[in-house]
Amino acid sequence: MLHRVFGPRRPGFHVVVGPFRPTRIAAAAAALAVVALIGLIPPVLARGPGVAAGLAIPFGPSLTAAGWQAVSFPGRPAVRFTARGSDAVHVETAGGAGLLWRPLPTSAAGATTATWRWRKALGVGPTDLSRKGGDDRLLAVYFAFVDPRDVSGRTDLKALLRSGRGDILMYVWGGQGRPGTLVNVPYFKGRGRAVVKQPADAAAEKWFEENAALADDFRRAFGRPPGRLVAIALSSDADDTGGHNIAALADLYVK
Repeated sequence: MLHRVFGPRRPGFHVVVGPFRPTRIAAAAAALAVVALIGLIPPVLARGPGVAAGLAIPFGPSLTAAGWQAVSFPGRPAVRFTARGSDAVHVETAGGAGLLWRPLPTSAAGATTATWRWRKALGVGPTDLSRKGGDDRLLAVYFAFVDPRDVSGRTDLKALLRSGRGDILMYVWGGQGRPGTLVNVPYFKGRGRAVVKQPADAAAEKWFEENAALADDFRRAFGRPPGRLVAIALSSDADDTGGHNIAALADLYVK
């Protein structure tokens, strides 16, 4: 099933060696030189086309080692989050809901954009993201901001959600709206907004690359500039519809 979600990775470099002819030897040598040069490029730059570099948010070697913490909800099946190498996570739930979050380093506090790619194998249908108890979605990426004047060092996402002291900007694969639709989230004490990135009926078995304008979307959602970015989270939700979500997210960066 993991192979089904992640599918083949982007094609790499292939050197085909046949009978030893001068032209083939020269071509092979040139190809090997290119491979050697690629090996010298820092990992942050050796990424797929269309995705800008920035501060990488790793998922491995294990989620715990990378600073991620899982949150489950009483009486609901859990969401299974599984690291796939250092740069990707597999997400699956059958009728459940759950959250995976981690604090961000201070170097991310002023980030204005974020990039990632994600892929669906199976997901719930369209729902009303503004309705509590009816807002299932395949995946959501949360960005938690606090007031720049807050010097408490508060980065615990759970505490921020309970206290209503933070602003949550979510990017969602799911819902009824088209890409770019802004939705008031029925949680977080009125301090949450969601931006639809992919509708629920977006194509399966295909990687979609996203570029989120955090600062611009925050101003559009809350009518003021963003504060300090302190935490990030992923969630999957299928408890209201009893559906089944299987997805993957990779190459998560903030900049």
